[in-house]
Amino acid sequence: MQTEFQRRPRLRPIERALILTCCSSLLAYGVPAYAQPVPQESSAPPEARHTLTHSAGAASPNCTHVQHWDAAIQMRAANDAAAQQTVEPQSAQSPDAAHADGNSPNSTLGASDRSMNSSMSMDTPSGPKPKTTLMFHLNQFMVYSSTSGPRGKSRLTGPGYWMLSYDNDLTTSNHLSIDIMGSPEQLTVGEKGTPQLLQTDHIDNMHAHDTIMAFEVRDALAIGADNKQQLTFMFAPRGEAAIGPVPFMHRESAEGNPDAPLGHSLQDGFHDASTVLGVEYRIVRTTAQLTAFSGQNITQPFPLHRPDSYAVRLNEDIDGHIVVGASYADVLLPVDTGGAEHNQFISAWLTTTHKIAEDTLKSAFVVASARAGHGAFLNSLMEEAVYQRGKNHFYGRAEVLQITPAQLELTTPSGAENAKWVEALTVGYERSLFEKNALHLLVGGSYTKDFVPAAFQPGYGSDPSGVKIYLRLNLMMSGPGF
Repeated sequence: MQTEFQRRPRLRPIERALILTCCSSLLAYGVPAYAQPVPQESSAPPEARHTLTHSAGAASPNCTHVQHWDAAIQMRAANDAAAQQTVEPQSAQSPDAAHADGNSPNSTLGASDRSMNSSMSMDTPSGPKPKTTLMFHLNQFMVYSSTSGPRGKSRLTGPGYWMLSYDNDLTTSNHLSIDIMGSPEQLTVGEKGTPQLLQTDHIDNMHAHDTIMAFEVRDALAIGADNKQQLTFMFAPRGEAAIGPVPFMHRESAEGNPDAPLGHSLQDGFHDASTVLGVEYRIVRTTAQLTAFSGQNITQPFPLHRPDSYAVRLNEDIDGHIVVGASYADVLLPVDTGGAEHNQFISAWLTTTHKIAEDTLKSAFVVASARAGHGAFLNSLMEEAVYQRGKNHFYGRAEVLQITPAQLELTTPSGAENAKWVEALTVGYERSLFEKNALHLLVGGSYTKDFVPAAFQPGYGSDPSGVKIYLRLNLMMSGPGF
C-alpha cells in the first residue's frame, strides 16, 4: 500500500525544472529596488590578477581589516602594503573565466578554476614593477553525516582541499603562474567516502579526492596596442579540462556547503584530468577556452598520456555581476572491456553576485547533459545560492536530474533500466566563530530532502533524507613570501 507521501500530488520533473528556472531568473536580477552590481575594485595586487573567475566579483562584508575581497580570484586575500599600488583597471578581465580556469570564495585553481585570466599586470612600463608572489589556501571540513533509509549511513569525515600558487610577472605584459592543488581526503575521508544519498560517482557517498589533484603551469600574454586582449597557454600533467562551470568546491554560490552536487559528474566532473593542454583568448568581457586532454584513468600522481579528448568553453561577463557560459566536450573514456567509447558533455550556466544593502547574494544555475557512446542523454538541472549577512551564511541547493538504476546498483521491480528523475533539496546555515587575520573558523549544518521515483523506493525507502553538522577551517595567505 502506498504511503501518505506517495499519495500526495507531486510536481512532474519538467514542472520542477520550470520552477528552478524561474528562481534562477529572480536571483539573477535580484530585487529591483535593492539589488545592485557588486562594486569592482579599481586596484588589484599582482597576486590576485592571475586568476580567471566564473562569477562576478564581490566586495565581501565578512573580511577582516587585514584582508580584502579580491574580485580576480573570488576569495578573501591578505592585504599587502607593497601591492596596494593603483593600477589601470583590467577591463579585459572576465570575472567568470575561472574553471578552465575558475571561481570561488573557497577558491582557486584549475584550468577553469583560475580562469586562464592573466595574472599579469596590464600596466605600462612606467607602472608597478613586476613582482613575484605566493598564495596558500586551505579549506577543510570536519563533517558528521547521517543519511536515512535502507542505504543510510552515519560517519565522521574530513573533506577539504589545499592550494599553493606561484605567480611571477616576468614583464609588464607576460605573467607566469604555477598552481598545485591537493587534498588530505585519502586520510580524512578514506575509501568509504562521505555519506550522500543518490550520489553516483561513489554510490551513495562522495568519494575521496586524490592527494594531488592538479599541477598546472600557465603563461599569459597581454596583446594588442592597448593590452586589452590576453592570450594564455596552459600545460598540466594533471589539471582541469574546459568542461562545465567552476567546479562545486570553488563556486562562490556553494561556499559553506560540504556536499557535492548529485549532478557533479554531468556538470563539472573534469576538474581532475590527465595531460591537459590549453589555450585561452580574452577580449574585454569575453573569454574563449580550448583544452585537449586524455580521458585515460589516472593511475599515478602525474600521469602523461596522448591527448584523445577535447573541450571548448565560452564565458561572457554581461555587466559585472551576471556571467553566462557554455561548454561542449568530446571525451574518450576507457571501459572495463578494454575498449573505449566517446562521451559527449554539454552544459550551460548563469552565475550572479549582488549586493543587497550590506549583504551579499550569490547564485548559480547550471543545466547539463551527458551521453555515453550512442546511448541516451542524461540531463541535470541545479540551482544553488548563498546569502551572506555579516557572520551568518544561509545557503541552499535544488537539483533535478536523471539517474539510471545501474548507476546506483539497483534492481528495479520491473527490471527496467531506463533513467529515472530524482530530486534533492538542501538548506543549510553557517556562522563564523573565530576570525584572526587570514584564519577563519566556522560552524554549520545542513538538511537534505531527497525525492525518489517508485522504482527506487525498495532501495531508498519512501522518505530518504540526510543531515550534516560540521566545522570548517579556512586559511588564506598571500604575498611575496606569505
